[in-house]
Amino acid sequence: MHPRLTSFLVKLLLTGIGYYILLLLLEDFLLLSVLLPITGPVVAVFFILSWIRSAYHQSSTEQKNFWIFIGIGMAVYMISNSIWIINIMITGGYEYPLICFILWLISYILFLAATVYKIKVIETSISTGPYLFNIYVFMVIAIAISIHYLFEPVVFFAHDSLLLTIITILYQIVYLCLMFALTNLYYLNVYSCEKNSILFYLGGIFLQIIVQLMHVVVKMNELNSFLPFIDSLWLFSLLLIGGSAKFINLDQKLSDKNRVNTLFSKETYFPYIGALLLLILVTESYDWELNSLSLGISIVFIMIIVRQIIILNHNKKLVREYQHLAYHDSLTLLKNRTSFKKESQKILKKAEAENFSVAVLLMDLDRFKNINDTFGHYAGDLVLKEAAARLKQVLIPKYEIYRIGGDEFIILISDATELESRHVAESILSAFTQPFQLEQYEITITPSIGISSYSNNVVTEDLLLKHADAAMYQAKVLGKNRYYFFDENLNDMLMRRMQLEIDLEKSIAENQLFLVYQPIHCLDTGKRRGLEALLRWKHPTLGLISPAEFIPIAEDTGQIHAIGEWVMRTACAEIKQLQENGMTGSLIAVNVSSKQMEEGFVTIVKEIVEETGLDPTCLELEITESMMQNVDTSMQIIHGLHELGVKIAIDDFGTGYSSFYLLRDLPIDTIKIDKAFIDEIDNEKSLLIVKTMIDIGLNLDLRVVSEGIEHEWQLEALKELDCDLGQGYLFDKPMPIDEWIKK
Repeated sequence: MHPRLTSFLVKLLLTGIGYYILLLLLEDFLLLSVLLPITGPVVAVFFILSWIRSAYHQSSTEQKNFWIFIGIGMAVYMISNSIWIINIMITGGYEYPLICFILWLISYILFLAATVYKIKVIETSISTGPYLFNIYVFMVIAIAISIHYLFEPVVFFAHDSLLLTIITILYQIVYLCLMFALTNLYYLNVYSCEKNSILFYLGGIFLQIIVQLMHVVVKMNELNSFLPFIDSLWLFSLLLIGGSAKFINLDQKLSDKNRVNTLFSKETYFPYIGALLLLILVTESYDWELNSLSLGISIVFIMIIVRQIIILNHNKKLVREYQHLAYHDSLTLLKNRTSFKKESQKILKKAEAENFSVAVLLMDLDRFKNINDTFGHYAGDLVLKEAAARLKQVLIPKYEIYRIGGDEFIILISDATELESRHVAESILSAFTQPFQLEQYEITITPSIGISSYSNNVVTEDLLLKHADAAMYQAKVLGKNRYYFFDENLNDMLMRRMQLEIDLEKSIAENQLFLVYQPIHCLDTGKRRGLEALLRWKHPTLGLISPAEFIPIAEDTGQIHAIGEWVMRTACAEIKQLQENGMTGSLIAVNVSSKQMEEGFVTIVKEIVEETGLDPTCLELEITESMMQNVDTSMQIIHGLHELGVKIAIDDFGTGYSSFYLLRDLPIDTIKIDKAFIDEIDNEKSLLIVKTMIDIGLNLDLRVVSEGIEHEWQLEALKELDCDLGQGYLFDKPMPIDEWIKK
């Protein structure tokens, strides 16, 4: 319990005890002993109304009506007591007038309205099914007891007056309705964000009803010595209701775990305790005279209740197990993504309120996919278990560890400094230096770690995780087996990438993309043999964007399909235009992304050449060796393209892992030697490598194109090696189609 709540309750208890003592001391003074129990609540309500006014201004719009009902109810109660005091002073009689009796009834009706309104506010977002049965059982018990024990008080206080009888019956109806509403609100309170405030309110109203019934019993049996105690409880109940207005800002929602436990504890005991109480009262009503049948049914009834409680406890255990599964990873037994989301939200709110930093370390196992592909998923699961064990071994309990999916783990650090985050990351890297034992093999598996912190002006757990993911990706780019802090530079890169990703979607529609063409020349004769189409993007605000920057974005987002199709259609149409203008040697080379090499690609190419009227033999598609990772699909597509008459070139030849395999099994027409080899051709080893690639091409009757020729000495060296074709700035810079037509 919050210290302020504890302090307030202690003050209320001391006030109630002091009030009780004062009433005892004034018992011999008739007027004072009558006035004090009436004026005490009036003074209390005066303070309570100020608390309610403050709560009204602090509450949300939908909660304000609740405090309006309570405030008016308290005001009506204060008016009723004030009228009673005035009546005593004027008439000298101590009995309350009928108007007071009616006003008290109105105040209870207002309290009932407040309770019902609060129920409706909470009920709008939850299901009431789990506890309605318990409420119905409770109300059946309450109604049965009320009818049996309160009918006589109705007759006792009516004094043969029809109006009093009606009002008294209305009291009983309002009490029963209040009991039903209070029980309902008590169950719903677990879902409320004003839990402690509602508990004060429930306790105050419930105590008032009990005190009212006690007052009836005392009056009926003339037990006037108990009146000071009852009056003290009455004052205490009013202050409890007022206390509900003082602490609305202290309340927080329960966690799901506490919510489940609370609901189950109520379900387990409330209806059955009530049923046992009803059984005892029934037995008492027969003066405890039991025959064998009534004794037997009582025993069976108790046995059924015991059995039901056992079943509910078993269900409670099952729900806890399901809850654990919902918030934990079944493989590693670490907390899962759902846990991270909930707990990080709570920690970030606390960090914002208390001004401390929160760090998230996102760890990914490098080349984990290779483990699954090589050794199988069972081995991959063993690696994940061992990785989780190592994390738990090197990290102290302060650090929360989560597995959020696949081979990704999160470490959440509260009140973290950069030095502490760095130390944790280094400890993790150190823990993974020892190889993993898989069957008879020892495999070294390294992690890459991205670190983001709340101090980077991050306001949500999603953004915090996104920044950590960007930092982890950067760690992989830098060579893996390392950690990287998310910083402003990386943030700028991330924001630029996001902007490019958004703007790229409308680049085709707004004619921001265009093609330039670089010629491919015969090195011996200098004649032009064809053109390579190169994609360019002129951003309206950022200017020219490098293809090396926006093509990976297009591939990641899937926009490469639309862009690639546009490039091929535009290139075919424009090269057809060149042919119609009399340009010879106008074979067009178009780069193809690996993402485009999917089922249906051959159909797209066929439609484009038919639509543009270009001879398929004038179209050459450049693929990279990395495309052949999906061998079956790629081979089928390449053979389909070859049947159309389209030529196939291997771009960046020599940089992949399957070059010779491609040359052996696929209908390749051209190999293009990467610029990196041409740049170093003055180096003896590079020269030998280039010579070997040219010889391979010549021996297999393939065209060989050297890329990136920029100097005369490179051209002369390639001529000596009998290279067929070349391209580069030495011949011409890439130009738009209009300039080629003019030229």
